[in-house]
Amino acid sequence: MKEILKLPHQFWSVFSSRNRYIYMEALLTIYDEYLYNDYFLTKETCILLIAEHFTDRIVDISADDEEQDVDNMEPMATKILNRLIRYTWLKKVEDYSSFKTNIIIPDYASVFIETIKKLSNPDSDEKDLYIQNVYTNIYSFYYDTKAGMELLRAALINTTRLNRALQDMLHNMDQFFGALLEKNNYEDLLSEHLNVYVDTIVNKKYSLLKTSDNFYIYKNDIKKLLRTIGEDENRLFLLKHKMMAEGKKEEDIENEFTDILYEIDRGIINMEKRITHIDTEHSKYIRATVSRLEYLLNSDNSLQGNVIALLNLMSGMNELYPLVASSVMMNDATIISTDSLYKKRGKRKLFEETVETEVETEEELSKEDILRINRNKSRYSKAQIEEFILNKMEGDIYRTKEHAIDTDEEFELLILAYDYSIRRNSPFHVVPGVKDTINNGKYSYPDMIFEKNSSNL
Repeated sequence: MKEILKLPHQFWSVFSSRNRYIYMEALLTIYDEYLYNDYFLTKETCILLIAEHFTDRIVDISADDEEQDVDNMEPMATKILNRLIRYTWLKKVEDYSSFKTNIIIPDYASVFIETIKKLSNPDSDEKDLYIQNVYTNIYSFYYDTKAGMELLRAALINTTRLNRALQDMLHNMDQFFGALLEKNNYEDLLSEHLNVYVDTIVNKKYSLLKTSDNFYIYKNDIKKLLRTIGEDENRLFLLKHKMMAEGKKEEDIENEFTDILYEIDRGIINMEKRITHIDTEHSKYIRATVSRLEYLLNSDNSLQGNVIALLNLMSGMNELYPLVASSVMMNDATIISTDSLYKKRGKRKLFEETVETEVETEEELSKEDILRINRNKSRYSKAQIEEFILNKMEGDIYRTKEHAIDTDEEFELLILAYDYSIRRNSPFHVVPGVKDTINNGKYSYPDMIFEKNSSNL
C-alpha cells in the first residue's frame, strides 16, 4: 500500500472523468509506439499519434475543462495530451540541447496501462500461459546447480498466472449461460454458440488444457520434482551457499525456499480442481445449449413450447390474467381429470414392473412344518426311494394315476422320488411333458410317468 499512496491525487481523475475511455485510448496509442522508440517520444509525435487515432470521429472533452484552460482553440489532440500530463499519467522532460519537449510514461502509469491493455484484449498474452513453463523452471533449477531462487520464483509466478486464467475462465462461464436465454431464434443461438463460445472458450482458452500442453501430462512430474527438491539437502546447501555470498541470511533463504515449494504444490492442486470444475461447467453448458436449441425448434409445434411462450408473455403483461381466467373452463375434463395439462413425472419403472402379472401369495411355513420337511429328507434312504418306484413299475414304466397315493409315507416317497429322478445316478427318470393334476382326497400331485434308466441299473 505504501507505493499506491505515493501516486499523485490528480492521477485518479482519469477514472472519474466522463471522457475516461478517450483518455485510455490515447494512452494505449502512445504506449504502443513508446515501446518501439527506445521509450522516448517527442511532444509533437504524441500529438500526431493521438490525432491519427481519432481522425475518423469527432471527440469532445470539454466536460473536463477547467479555469486554467484559457486556450479553447487548440487542437483536440493537444488538449488530450495536456490533460494526460496534468493528470500525471504522462510527464514532460525538456531537452534544452535540441530545443525539444519529450514525453515519458512514469513507471506507476505503465503498470496501469498494461492492465488496461489486458482488459481491452484479454487473450493477447494467453499464448505465454503454458504448464511447460512451470515444469521447465523447476527442472532447470534442480539440475542446474548454478541456478538461484529466481527459477523457483518464475515457476511460482507462472503457476499463479495459470490459476488466475483458469479462475477467470470458470467465473466467466455464467455469461454464456445468460446468453442462451437472450436468443429468441434458432439461428441467433447457433451463431452465438459457434462464433462466441466455441471460438472464445474451446479454440482459445479451453484449448490450452486439451492440446499437447495438457496439464495432466506434466502434473505428476512437477509434483515428483517438488518432492525431490524438498528432500535434497545437497541442493539446498548449494542454494544457501550461493545466496549467502550475496548477503542473504540462512534462515531467510530456508523460509523462502520452503514457502515457494509449498505455494507451487498448492497451485498445482488448485489448478487440478479448477480444471475439473471447468469440465463440469462445460458439460452443463453443452446440455443447456442442446435443450435450448430443441426448445426453439419445437416451440411453435409442441404443447409444452406454446405453454412456456404463453407464460413468458403473461409475466410481462398483467392485463392478460383476467382474459385468460375468463377463457379457462374449469369444468373441462382436461383440467379436472388425471389427464390434465401438467402431470408430475413419477419414478421410472422397470419393464417387468409394467407387465401385469397375477400375484401369488404363498402361506409362510411354520417352524414345525420346516422341521418336518427337514426330517422327511433324511427319513428315507436311497434304497427305500428306489424300491418304492421300481416295485410299482409295469414294463419299466410307472404311472402315478394307476397307483393311488393313500398314506403320508407314500406321498413323501413320491415327492422324494421326483427329486431323486433328476440326479445322474438315478435308476429312473420322469418323462417330460404336460402333466395333469391328480386329486386323491387330501393328496394332490401331478400325473407323472417314471421310466427306468437301463444304463444305471
